[in-house]
Amino acid sequence: MQAEDDERHDDERGGERRDERRDLERALYARPDGSAETETRRREAARRLRSESEIAAADPQTGSAPELLSERPVAPIPPDTPPPEEPRRPRRRAALITAGALAAGLALGAAAASVALDRPSAEATATPTPTARPIDRFEDLVEGWEPTTDLPDGFDLVATGATVYTPGFETVQDDRLLLSAPNGTMLCLGLQRPDGTFSVGCTGLADFFDGNALRLAGSARGEDSPVFTRVQLNPDGTIEGGFQLVGEAAAGG
Repeated sequence: MQAEDDERHDDERGGERRDERRDLERALYARPDGSAETETRRREAARRLRSESEIAAADPQTGSAPELLSERPVAPIPPDTPPPEEPRRPRRRAALITAGALAAGLALGAAAASVALDRPSAEATATPTPTARPIDRFEDLVEGWEPTTDLPDGFDLVATGATVYTPGFETVQDDRLLLSAPNGTMLCLGLQRPDGTFSVGCTGLADFFDGNALRLAGSARGEDSPVFTRVQLNPDGTIEGGFQLVGEAAAGG
């Protein structure tokens, strides 16, 4: 009878030990939640399980090992013990996601940079030829004209040292045309008469080549009556004009 009681008592104690060991194992391998309480339970479970293993290895036949689990001093787990692999998985996954995002960002950035670098080259090919300067267009205008130093008195004040050109022909009234670009910014057209007098008109060089013709008008004493003369120089180099007797104009009016 006593033997049966002892055997039943041993079975009960064995079941309690197994339950206690399962509780310790669950505490040891539970998923960390970051709380201090969970970490304390995990360390205590590791300490007690390791103590149980050491006692069992020293005396496998002893029946008092489970009772000594809480009494046998065991060195604590060093604080620098690496954490289990499970907590690292979210970090590794986050790191992989971040690396993938960075790689995608670099690819998109490279594509945008390629487009940005290609665009100026396309625009550069479509850049129009720079517009010629007004003074360069003046040089083209007087090509074929003759430079002259035979000027009427006072015309040198108009030219201010610039070269004076003449087309090399005279009008029906024996007038002579004179053209100059003072300071490279003005355009002056003179009409010299046989008696040495002249009329002159000036405009801005850039304004002239923008499409505004240069006009001048003057009058001179004819054989029987005054003569009115009008001359117009166009930006394309053509010249228009004529003369009219003042008496005829008065009679026509």
